[in-house]
Amino acid sequence: MNFITQILFFFGAIGVFNSFMVAVYLLINKSYSNLSNRLFALFLFILNLRILKSLFYAFSTDEPIWFLQSGPSFFLLIGPLFFCYTLRIIKPNSFWITYWKHHLLFWLSVVIFLMIFVPFKENIDLNKTIILPIINLQWLFFILLSAIFIKSNFKTQKNNQIKIKWLLILTLALLTLWSNYTFISFDYFVSGSIVFSILFYLFFVYFLIKKRYASKIFEKTKKKNTFSSSQKNLLLINQLNEVMVNEQLFLNSNLKLSEVAEKLDISAHELSKLINDSTGKNFTDFINEYRIEQAKQLIEDNSLYTIEAIGNQSGFNSKSAFYKAFNKFTKTTPAKYKAQKSSFL
Repeated sequence: MNFITQILFFFGAIGVFNSFMVAVYLLINKSYSNLSNRLFALFLFILNLRILKSLFYAFSTDEPIWFLQSGPSFFLLIGPLFFCYTLRIIKPNSFWITYWKHHLLFWLSVVIFLMIFVPFKENIDLNKTIILPIINLQWLFFILLSAIFIKSNFKTQKNNQIKIKWLLILTLALLTLWSNYTFISFDYFVSGSIVFSILFYLFFVYFLIKKRYASKIFEKTKKKNTFSSSQKNLLLINQLNEVMVNEQLFLNSNLKLSEVAEKLDISAHELSKLINDSTGKNFTDFINEYRIEQAKQLIEDNSLYTIEAIGNQSGFNSKSAFYKAFNKFTKTTPAKYKAQKSSFL
């Protein structure tokens, strides 16, 4: 190879190499074991083989290496894998995703059939002039089919816009590669690998800068909680009761749900659901029950306090709120409760 040829080979190969690393990483890393990541990794892996083959072909000698003699049949997997990946994101419950293994198994069977009965080494012209154009048409068909699904769901899935836009950009990139390999002659196949390297590094750098988008597109698999939901709720409600008793948050008449949730390091919604599921009460009743217990204790220990003062000391911001809550939990009024306790002294 002369210097220019070496430079072209380097730029074509570097993107393929690093893209292979990404594909393998997504395949073996358990943190990315969800189906959409696995399908993308398989798609990227097979596409890499396609790019690598074109790169070797561009610099092959009269005696091509065994990798080139395998023929183009495995290219048939690129389109179906991309289609399955697209549907997994847009329509995860569709027929094609339910039976995605059967779909890919069908195309894998076609690949094996072509490799056995129409081997490239003995049928070079047939593979180049007939089979490869058919494969390119199949690839285009799945690109366009994926684009139709993306377009039809672009405006309807507002909560999934980041992934939809990613699929749209990926479709355009794939269409660029398809055009390169379909319309450029075999003598200039190295251009396909260079285009691929440019596209790969554009995506790679963008995701490095926009890590938030990368985390949404390539979502990690959520770790299974070792605690059951009931065990977790029991642990949290115990922590909640400890906080209420030890810090006496209920004495704050303006106590908010979010303030208590912050103490437990959970969201206000989670706390509200926890209290409702575990006690059958809403947040206000849960807090007021602590306040009423405090008021009862003050009535028993401090007979000289006025009823209004006891309400204030217990965390209520008004006399009416105190009377209403006291009656709800004790079925009597503070005055009657005080009289009853005084009669026993």
